[in-house]
Amino acid sequence: MSRTYPRRARLAYGVTMGVAAQLAAVGLLLASAWLIVRAAEQPPVLYLMVAIVSVRFFGISRSVLRYLERLATHDVALADAVEQRVTTYVALDRAAPAGLGGLRRGDLVSRVVADVARMQDRLLRLRVPWWVGLVATLVVVGVVGVLDARSGLVILAGVAVCAIALRRLVPLVGARRSGRAEAQGRLSAEVAASAVAARELVAFGAADEARAKARAATQDAQSAQSGGASVAGMGSAIVLAVAGLTVALLAAWSAGIDPVVIGVILLAPIALVEPWDGWSEAERLRPEIAAAGERLAALAALSNPVVDPERPADLPDAYDLVVDDVVVGWEGPVTAPISFRVGEGEVVAVTGPSGVGKSTLAYALARLLPTWQGDIVLGGVPTRDILAADVRRRVGYLGQDDAVFDTSVRENLRIADPDADDDRLRAALASAGLLAAVDAMPQGLDTSVGEHGGRLSGGERQRLCLARLLLADHRVLVLDEPTEHLDAPTAAALMDDVLALAGPGGRSLVVISHSPSVLARFASVIEVRPADRPVVTHAVPV
Repeated sequence: MSRTYPRRARLAYGVTMGVAAQLAAVGLLLASAWLIVRAAEQPPVLYLMVAIVSVRFFGISRSVLRYLERLATHDVALADAVEQRVTTYVALDRAAPAGLGGLRRGDLVSRVVADVARMQDRLLRLRVPWWVGLVATLVVVGVVGVLDARSGLVILAGVAVCAIALRRLVPLVGARRSGRAEAQGRLSAEVAASAVAARELVAFGAADEARAKARAATQDAQSAQSGGASVAGMGSAIVLAVAGLTVALLAAWSAGIDPVVIGVILLAPIALVEPWDGWSEAERLRPEIAAAGERLAALAALSNPVVDPERPADLPDAYDLVVDDVVVGWEGPVTAPISFRVGEGEVVAVTGPSGVGKSTLAYALARLLPTWQGDIVLGGVPTRDILAADVRRRVGYLGQDDAVFDTSVRENLRIADPDADDDRLRAALASAGLLAAVDAMPQGLDTSVGEHGGRLSGGERQRLCLARLLLADHRVLVLDEPTEHLDAPTAAALMDDVLALAGPGGRSLVVISHSPSVLARFASVIEVRPADRPVVTHAVPV
């Protein structure tokens, strides 16, 4: 269906089917009421055949029409959710790594997953129920008005009272008791933080404190959930009270109406309870949907650390890298001016004390952060004049704790290139020195690496990240502490494979490290100093 009809047409079709399904439900009840009352008069059975067939028709068509309505509206809602999720990922990609507003991991996951899913309800459980219910209600009011004008006006008044009460009271009370999304985000953040740092928390005796925070977050989430249930109960009470009062008024003013018609009229408000309940649920969810929208809007509003030029230059074919008098920092300059050059296929090491800005320089080389001073020139073109995405096609960054996902070796590699075939995957693994180890695994490329690569050794995990970087075919590799957490033999073997990537026609390497054994393998070492001290460039024997 999605390939044939545009989205608005599919939505209109779905709403039309929803209205028809709701009218079928109402018709089923009213036709049944007429049939029961008329049958009590014991007319010839042929007089009842139309009503009997109508009951069967409404009963069957209700289910069919409801299915068609769900099929069309869910198709549109899921398409909207895909767009919303992509938009959210783009916002995160744009804002990282300059910062995500202090968001914790669990809260961020909650926004990306739960809040995006909640936005589907904006169409399915907020707008569509109001549209369907309003049209179906007006049709019922019109039918009753044809049978008896005064009764039609009474039901119309009941509809107005119910709609206004639900629209005003339920969101008002719900907003006061809302916070479910925020509470869920806090709970996710506490649980995620505890799960990730469980061993450290136990080792330092902080497990009880983490458990208390998680318990408090759980209680907040439970309170928010129970508050939502009370709001739902209030909405149902309004619906039943208005329906009951309307029935009572109709019964009190039914004098002079045909007894058979009275049964239909009195059951009309009862038939409208279902669409009114849809309104009640929609208004209960309105504050939650609004909160989810605000949380996603906050992600979209995160500042963009790197602004692309209005008229970007083409990505050059050359990939020599020149750092000319560059000063970097997050919230302000933290380094002294840095200058060095890395020709095509050449290698250079960068070192300095912890916290001086080495990793910040790496981010700037990959155009993940801007510079405060100076230029980074790639192939003769300043990177500020090139689209950031184009710079990252040429310059790849490997951090000391790059993400490894709980899936297979194959899928971890395909993050760099979803279309890569097995030959390319194996070539990347071979260049990273991991192919033999993968071939020895039980399922080869399909072997699961576990959460955070827990089923791999430290060296294998780092080599897997390196292979992923190579698969993306970056020509300049910026490696931030590639041997961190590795023992000396494993680190030496990894550096052998890393340095083998350079050379004439090979990749350029910028290796950031504070390890003396790593730095000793480079002829050129750049020492980064704080802003109040000059940068020192010196040679270290190979």
